[in-house]
Amino acid sequence: MGARMTEKDLFEIIRRQSEQIDGLIAENKALKAEIARLKKRIEELERRERKYAAPFSREKRTADPKSPGRRPGEGTFAHKAPPTPEQITATVEVDTPNTCPRCGFTGPLIFTRQDKAWVTELVPQNAMQVTEYHVPVMECPQCHHAVRGDHPDLKSDQVGATSHRLGPVLHATLQTLHHELGLPVRRIGRVMDLLGGLQITQGAITHAAQRLAADGSALAAHVDALQTQIQQAPFVHHDDTGWRIGAQNAWVGTFRSADTVLFRANLRHTNVEVREGLGHNFAGVLISDRFSSYDSRYLQDVRQLTSFSFKPHAGECRPRRLKSVPFLFPAQKAAPSRHISS
Repeated sequence: MGARMTEKDLFEIIRRQSEQIDGLIAENKALKAEIARLKKRIEELERRERKYAAPFSREKRTADPKSPGRRPGEGTFAHKAPPTPEQITATVEVDTPNTCPRCGFTGPLIFTRQDKAWVTELVPQNAMQVTEYHVPVMECPQCHHAVRGDHPDLKSDQVGATSHRLGPVLHATLQTLHHELGLPVRRIGRVMDLLGGLQITQGAITHAAQRLAADGSALAAHVDALQTQIQQAPFVHHDDTGWRIGAQNAWVGTFRSADTVLFRANLRHTNVEVREGLGHNFAGVLISDRFSSYDSRYLQDVRQLTSFSFKPHAGECRPRRLKSVPFLFPAQKAAPSRHISS
């Protein structure tokens, strides 16, 4: 038999056990918090892997981001220099103007000088071609306004420091390298230098992209034409995919008809973006998933068909929801739901 425990010894045992219980409770609480944090992170990673098309997003916006571009004193700041005579492969004489755009005078103008402009382009053999344009600059004898010769390959503001520019084929090649092949802008200049000896800066590529996407440009007109084809199509599939613009959540809406695909980047995921893509007079059939934005009262006059869910193991195609579709085509009655799927 051991020594008889006193009341003091029992209180000491109880105190130590109480401290152990408090420590275990705190540890359990911390472990639960860590498990919750890890579960949340797993859900974020799974959702991003499954849904988002921007896997390299930093998730959080920088509190004080730096402005883009080089800092003062870093690198050389200069406009694109004129080509050397040895680099010029073709010469074009621009027609002399005979009309003053300011006062409307028509007739012989007073010759003042001859400007030069250049366009660097890629030819089918991937060689660099530099075309020199001799642009006559005249003076109106009536209002003394300077009148420059016009040529379809030259821009109206292509003069002075901006007289040497790149051609449309070369512009398209640069944007394809960046947007389709994923080549960083800072490396495109080196690639073009290795391929054809072309010297081009990051700023020139960025400014070219801005001009290409500006309102009224050829690309903007082409996108408008695609939008019109979508709005006139007999049926259109639509779906949104998660995207990121910087650290901000966004969506890429896809509109697809039988022969046209149009992508629209949006900061919201509502029926407003759907109506903007389809237009107010859409008379076709909208095929989509079960997202709630398609149930908006603003789309109640649009004929809709819900896409199917396919079970590869069961080998069956089952419709989730089918709204009233009286006619799919002018001369063809609505077919059974299994014939229209996505």
